[in-house]
Amino acid sequence: MLSILYTVIIYPIRQVIEFFYVLFSQASKNQGISVIGVSLVFTLLCLPLYVVAEHWQEIERAVQIKMKPQIKRIKKAFKGDEQYMMLSTYYKQQHYHPLMALRSSFGLLIQIPFFIAAYSFLSHL
Repeated sequence: MLSILYTVIIYPIRQVIEFFYVLFSQASKNQGISVIGVSLVFTLLCLPLYVVAEHWQEIERAVQIKMKPQIKRIKKAFKGDEQYMMLSTYYKQQHYHPLMALRSSFGLLIQIPFFIAAYSFLSHL
């Protein structure tokens, strides 16, 4: 399973990193500048993903702010299983699931494959 994920996600990113590294290395003849160049290229390539991630994070913040007063009242009035059932009902009424809070971590999650690919490439350099 992991080898399939590596082949489908990490390896293509690693190949692109290698391409840009070689390109910058031939142009500058300096390994440090080559690594900085690769970093800049990937920052620019990932910018649209970061914009989407920031938008999702803003949506999540707005939903949390909207629901916070009612959640606070429920937590103050109920305890234990009753509190859980009331919160579950409130979330269903608002068409919200607590796992939706993970949307705000998308910005971090999109960096992980790039980090793994860069580590894989640079460690074998």
